[in-house]
Amino acid sequence: MKKNFLFFFMAIIAGILTACGEKPVDNPVTSEHWLVISPSSVNMYAGDEYEITPKFSSEEAEAFDYSWTVTDPQVLGIVEDNNSSIIVEGLKPGTAVVKVECPGETKRLSATVSFTVMEVPVVEPEPEPLKILAIGNSFSQDAVEQYLWDMFNAIGEEVIIGNMYIGGCSLERHWTNAQNNSKSYEYRKVVNGNKTNTKNYSLEMALADENWDYISLQQASDYSGMYDKYEPYLGNLIKYVQEHSSNPHMQLMFHQTWAYSKDSGHSAFPNYGKDQMVMYEGIVDASKRSMENHAEIKFLIPSGTAIQNGRTTSIGDEWDRDGYHLNTAYGRFAAACTWYETITGKDSRDNSWRPSSVSAEQAVIARTAAHNAVLNPYEVTDMSEL
Repeated sequence: MKKNFLFFFMAIIAGILTACGEKPVDNPVTSEHWLVISPSSVNMYAGDEYEITPKFSSEEAEAFDYSWTVTDPQVLGIVEDNNSSIIVEGLKPGTAVVKVECPGETKRLSATVSFTVMEVPVVEPEPEPLKILAIGNSFSQDAVEQYLWDMFNAIGEEVIIGNMYIGGCSLERHWTNAQNNSKSYEYRKVVNGNKTNTKNYSLEMALADENWDYISLQQASDYSGMYDKYEPYLGNLIKYVQEHSSNPHMQLMFHQTWAYSKDSGHSAFPNYGKDQMVMYEGIVDASKRSMENHAEIKFLIPSGTAIQNGRTTSIGDEWDRDGYHLNTAYGRFAAACTWYETITGKDSRDNSWRPSSVSAEQAVIARTAAHNAVLNPYEVTDMSEL
């Protein structure tokens, strides 16, 4: 009996000695308590937020008090601390580590997450197509409906081209149509190289159809060399177009048309004494005065001078097909080159595209005639060497 008592007493003393030799542990946690954060590394952009929600072994473990710290608070900031979860925000590019721990508990209740904060990538907006609208007649048809889109396409620039067409339409008639909101136009539109024709269209409808970057006006060929037939209609149309344009950066252009061929049978040719140069000089004078009297017009498209330049070459006076409308090959191509160079500011001679119906030699002449016209819109450039 004494032996058993002695053994028990010694065991108690040993236990006390052992306990006293150990460092006391605050809030001991049993082995079944733990937390895990997944994933252990996160990539995010500056300005983005991310919620960290650990997985706990029990509701008891989740209820403990936790401390969250960030190694670099300039890179990563704590937006919201909910004790058992937090929301962080990327502040600037860099790396930072988030640590969670339960003070005084075992290593089972701590974890880290590595964050890489990246600079927000600059996403360039998809470029908008260049949008060009002609308010004209068959002369704008010759100039913009056939080859202009192809020239822009050759340099990788997307363009939408519209032409408000009425054959022989004058500035006076355009203005009357605008006042009456007359649906008397055929709206010809080139998109992705495909042309559509929509009848019964008004100027107001066309101006609202696209946020046009460039809008051109032109006089009917009958009156193209008579400035007294331009006003007040040109000025009125300028105001109308500006009021109805949806693009605050829209730029107005004036399309200078061309003189008739020397043997033209056009009914208006007698107005110019059936003299091509008299008609051309009248066109130059009228277009020049239009530009001087209307600062709102930013660009002159000198198609008339381009064709007159071409007439000094080996092609001679063969630039039209009926005495006034342009030859469907190099004639229209020269006009398209003039529009292209005026709008883009790029030398049309550097654009290698040409219609299959135009020979290499004719293309050189057409491009050069256009280029010289853009450089000198009010005078003929002698190109007899071509």
